This record gives sequence, structure tokens and C-alpha cells, in this order.
Amino acid sequence: MTAPVKSQLLELYEFARKRIIQSMELRHCPHAGFYNPTDDQCLFCHQGMECVWMNHNDELVSVEEKSVEELRQQVLIAEDFIRSSLTPYHLSRRKCQCENCLWLRKAQEVLRGE
Repeated sequence: MTAPVKSQLLELYEFARKRIIQSMELRHCPHAGFYNPTDDQCLFCHQGMECVWMNHNDELVSVEEKSVEELRQQVLIAEDFIRSSLTPYHLSRRKCQCENCLWLRKAQEVLRGE
């Protein structure tokens, strides 16, 4: 097993960031997606974890300065998010070729060091 290469993690990271941003509904967010841990609206919002993730990983954050381990952890979180957004029927299709399934397989390979 080899360690994940930073360039591979960055590629995975970019796809995940795009997917999470697309899924978020920010029209009624008083903070425009910037998570505020002292605001009850944020604490009880159904998008809380997505906002937290985005606040640590949006385009304003210099991902090049993140360590391989930090990137690995963020990709693991994104993997859970993308997997949870698929329907049960969709998940049962082992050789699905959609972008999400291809990304999930690639993420598993990179994270396992294959």
C-alpha cells in the first residue's frame, strides 16, 4: 500500500467541492453559507456539516498548503457526503459509470493507496 499522492487528492477534492456547493441551498441562509457556530440557526440547520466543510475547503482556502493527511481527511468526509446523496437503487449498481460513482471508486483506490 502506497501513500496517496497529493495531486490525486487535490483532483478528488476539486470534484467533491463542486458537488457539495451544487447541493447547498443558500437562498435563505443569513450567513451566505459561512457557518457561524454561535448562531442557533447554524447549529440546527440541515446543511450545517456542508457549511462547516465548505468553510474549511472553499476556493478561498489555499489547498496547496494543506498536508496530505489533511486532504485525505477532507476527501473521506466528501466521500461520505457523495455516497449519502445517492439513492439506494443507485448504490446497488456495481458498475455505474456516472460521475459520482466513478469518483467514489477513484477515491477508494487513492485512499487505499492502490
